[in-house]
Amino acid sequence: MKKLIILFLATITLTGCTQEVTFNNPSVQGVKDNYFWRAKSYSATIDPVNNVILIEADSQFETLTLKMPLPSATNPYPITTILGTGSTSEATFSYVVSGQNLFYATGSNAEDGQIVLTEYDPINKTVSGTFRFNSFNLGNNPLGNPIVNFTQGVFYKIPVVN
Repeated sequence: MKKLIILFLATITLTGCTQEVTFNNPSVQGVKDNYFWRAKSYSATIDPVNNVILIEADSQFETLTLKMPLPSATNPYPITTILGTGSTSEATFSYVVSGQNLFYATGSNAEDGQIVLTEYDPINKTVSGTFRFNSFNLGNNPLGNPIVNFTQGVFYKIPVVN
């Protein structure tokens, strides 16, 4: 009888365990200066005049912006954009520290990063891809590091707003 009670309690205990699963769909995240970074809000916009996609992601006091050329309908995916090679490809990062806004950007002709567009869905109005870059302290502000590094960056199913 004791074995049945122990088996019954073990069964109830094991079936009572649940696992909460959270999905990051959509999401913008990456590794910033060797620490995990995730945006709390994000959006993508299309600039038809300059023919670019602009993704903006915000956390509490930080803003990440990725700018890349809008793909044509005939381009096969993935499309890799090298940062720092022109005005249509750029990554910026800014944050507030001690009441001052620190601004970082990929350098012109620096070719120090990339954005890979893996999907642009004009019907469902979403954009997905990956990114990595080094951005440089534009104001040489002593409150910030000279470089902000992003690796393993992902933007997934970001809604495109017009």
